[in-house]
Amino acid sequence: METSEVQKFNLKNFLSTKGAAVAAATVAFVGVGTLAISDSVADGNTIVPGVRVEGQPIGGLDRFGAEKIFTNIAAQKIHPLTFRYEGQEFEVTPEEIALTPQIDKAAQEAFGYGRGGSAVGNFNEQVRCFLNGRNVHITAQYDAALLNEKLNAIAAKVNRDPVNALCKIADGNVVEKFPGVIGKKLNVEKLAASLNEPLTTLDLPRGVIDLEPEDVAPFITTEDIAAIDSILGTYSTYYYPGDRGDNIWLAANSISNKIVRPSWTFSFNDTVGERTWDKGYKMAGVIINGKADIDYGGGVCQVSSTLYNAVLLAGLTPTERTPHYFQSSYIGYGRDATVADGQIDFKFRNDLPHNVYLIAEAYGSTISVYVLGTKADLGGADISVVLDGNSLYRLWYNGDDVIKSEYLHTDIYETPKPAAPAPARA
Repeated sequence: METSEVQKFNLKNFLSTKGAAVAAATVAFVGVGTLAISDSVADGNTIVPGVRVEGQPIGGLDRFGAEKIFTNIAAQKIHPLTFRYEGQEFEVTPEEIALTPQIDKAAQEAFGYGRGGSAVGNFNEQVRCFLNGRNVHITAQYDAALLNEKLNAIAAKVNRDPVNALCKIADGNVVEKFPGVIGKKLNVEKLAASLNEPLTTLDLPRGVIDLEPEDVAPFITTEDIAAIDSILGTYSTYYYPGDRGDNIWLAANSISNKIVRPSWTFSFNDTVGERTWDKGYKMAGVIINGKADIDYGGGVCQVSSTLYNAVLLAGLTPTERTPHYFQSSYIGYGRDATVADGQIDFKFRNDLPHNVYLIAEAYGSTISVYVLGTKADLGGADISVVLDGNSLYRLWYNGDDVIKSEYLHTDIYETPKPAAPAPARA
């Protein structure tokens, strides 16, 4: 019992002695630091002990010495940005984007520790800084407009326009198909945003930055024309070369290589656009308010009329069609479809299960329109258009049997229909 109490007594004395020693050492340590801090407070031109920049001690330095260290550290962190795409490299230098380290800002932060408050507050802050340390980071600024300019220049070399899948007619009735090509587009806004933090914190990537442009699908993809296997309907009309013929060629090009998906409605005016001089259209004969005249785009109605007849033979659904005031000489009675900028349109809807594809060709003195599609969509039927009196009908045949008859419209022109219409062929 006595031995145990003696042991406790000795242990207590030992701890007290040890604790006093530790306390004394701590007081001595803080005392030395306090002297250093006191010197720092007395000398307002030096940084308090414990401040570091990027981990390097700068306590006790004056502003000139600190800024020299800041400048050296920043110089080691600033370097060109190198981008790469498909083996080609692009470099953006710091000078090209006005990348500048904010040395004054870093110096102000370093000198600000333990200053600017009350005497007691400053002293306490300097003690905490001495005991726990404070780290200053060098930041930078750059010209965002210059960066975007450089990135856009790189994008111009990286970007690639998509190419639509294409159908062509070979040997008169053979459908040839060419696959679409995926395009590439560099998202400059996204790339610039990803560079903002590395640039402002001077944490620039050392290696090459691999660019990842986004895929851009063509409007008409390879899959869009996959089911197309035949010519559903075609129609041709004839014209005389000249200004009118040039207008026909322009409009035919505008409707060619267009796809009409199931349930879509095709608008001739929306597709061709306004027929104006700055788009290449010339003055030629037109009918305005029932009177013969001349205007830009004269002859374009022959394109819409030829398209109308190809659409009928392809089993598509006309939804808006208007006859001319007079019967046209280039097409049969009741088979025309006039158009006028912003006033009269020709429209049709694709009610078939698959996409249809338009091809229009105007060469020499002939314009031909082809509607390509999936042969099975017509259920094996053949289609013809017949005139009964002044009324037009569409007939669907299975062999020699008429399986469906559609009334289309009845037209009455201001002049009687001629005995022999102008040449036209289906």
